Amino acid sequence: MNDEILTGYSLASFLSSEKCRKWSPDTRHCYANCLQGLLAFVQRHGPLTPELLADWRNQLSESYGRTTLNVHISAANNYFRWCKRYDLMSNHLKSPSDEERESPALTRGEYLKLLRTARRLGERRSYLLIKLFVTVDLPLQCLDQITVELVRQGSGTLQCRGTSFAFCFPAGLQQELLAYIADRSLRHGPVFLTRGGQPLNRANIFRKLQKLCQEAGVPEEKGNPRSMYNLYKATQHQLDDHLLVLKKQMYDHLLEMEQDSIGW
Repeated sequence: MNDEILTGYSLASFLSSEKCRKWSPDTRHCYANCLQGLLAFVQRHGPLTPELLADWRNQLSESYGRTTLNVHISAANNYFRWCKRYDLMSNHLKSPSDEERESPALTRGEYLKLLRTARRLGERRSYLLIKLFVTVDLPLQCLDQITVELVRQGSGTLQCRGTSFAFCFPAGLQQELLAYIADRSLRHGPVFLTRGGQPLNRANIFRKLQKLCQEAGVPEEKGNPRSMYNLYKATQHQLDDHLLVLKKQMYDHLLEMEQDSIGW
C-alpha cells in the first residue's frame, strides 16, 4: 500500500530516519498516527498543496482543540522538513495569551549600534538576522522559509498563516547572504541553522539578540524581531510621508508653471 504523503517520500522511511529515532517511542507513535491521518486525507482528496493542507487543518479544528491540533501540525512539519518541502510547513496555533505584546521600536541609531557590535564580536549570523528583520517585512514564523534557493533567486513567495505574500531581498542584503551561504557551504534548505543543523527556533533567536543588546548598550527589551520590525514599519511610514510632501511640491510646481504659461 502506498504510504507516501508526498511522492517519493514514504512514511516508513521517514519514521525510520535518524531524526525520528531520536524521539521517544511515545512521540514517534503519536506522530505516526497524525501522519497516517494526513495520508488518508491526501488519498481521499488528491495531491497535497498548501490549499489542501489548510483544508486538513480546518477539518482537524472541528474535532480537536488547539493543543492536539498543534501536535498534528508538528508531525506534518517534521515530515515536510525531512522532504525539504519548507513551503508546506505551517505555524502553530496560539492562544490569546500567547499573542506577542507590542514591543518598543528599535531606533535607527540603536540598529546601527547592534550591527557594529555584531561585527566586532564576529556574530555574523546575528548581524544578518538583525538586517533581515529591519530591512524587509518578514514575520518571525517565516524565517525557516529563507532558504538557499530563495536567496539565490532574490525574490519569491512565502507562506504565512495560510496566505501567500511576495518577498524580495534588498540587493546589499542578498549579497551578504550569498557570501554567508558560500562560507558555510550551504547547498539547500534554511539559511539560519543551529550548530546541529536545525532551523533556529524562537528561543535561540531571542537569546542571541538580547545578549547582543547587552553588549551594545541597547535596552534588552528591544532584542527581539518585533522591535526590529517596528523600525521597518516606522521607516516605511517616514518614507511615505516624505513622498507625500514631495508629490504635493511637484504638483504645486506644475500648477505654477501652467499659471505662468497660460494664466488669465
